[in-house]
Amino acid sequence: MSLAEQKFRQNIAEYILFMWQMEDLVRAVYFDPESLDDFIRSYTPSPEAFEAEKKWFRDLVRKMRSERVEQKGHIGEVHELLFELNYLHNTLVNVIRDKVYLDLFKAAQPHIRDYTARAGGKSVNDVEACLTALYGLLVLRLKREPISKETEEAMSSFSNLMARLAHHYRLIRQGELNINLN
Repeated sequence: MSLAEQKFRQNIAEYILFMWQMEDLVRAVYFDPESLDDFIRSYTPSPEAFEAEKKWFRDLVRKMRSERVEQKGHIGEVHELLFELNYLHNTLVNVIRDKVYLDLFKAAQPHIRDYTARAGGKSVNDVEACLTALYGLLVLRLKREPISKETEEAMSSFSNLMARLAHHYRLIRQGELNINLN
């Protein structure tokens, strides 16, 4: 099982962030999966796992090229997952009115509004805003940039909300919660 498949099964929000990171990585190596051999070897335990990951990256390169997201954007699969998560988010807030989720959303909401305003309204919805902000935090950490206490607080609220949303998504995928996402 590839690292991407593991993330998909465990936490859909982390999977989306992972996919964004891998899309950026593929762009950084100019769509040459061979350039990623050392990176892939750093986390694969066997030659078979290495070959499976190489195949996964070749498939990602093919998808990105065929969907014309070489410069920016995300593959269709990621957009579909964002759509499903947003649908689930709206269902949890407006239909089911899940108390725990609502409390997490209320805690994150002012930060979402602030983030969206600072980003110039580029995020399509609350879920995308949270994930985009969390991806930005990941990039800042990779660059070893300082992160303010306010930013940490906002990101914590986004992380908590996305973790709960991912939990509900996993329950649906496992058949333990019946909400139609289509």
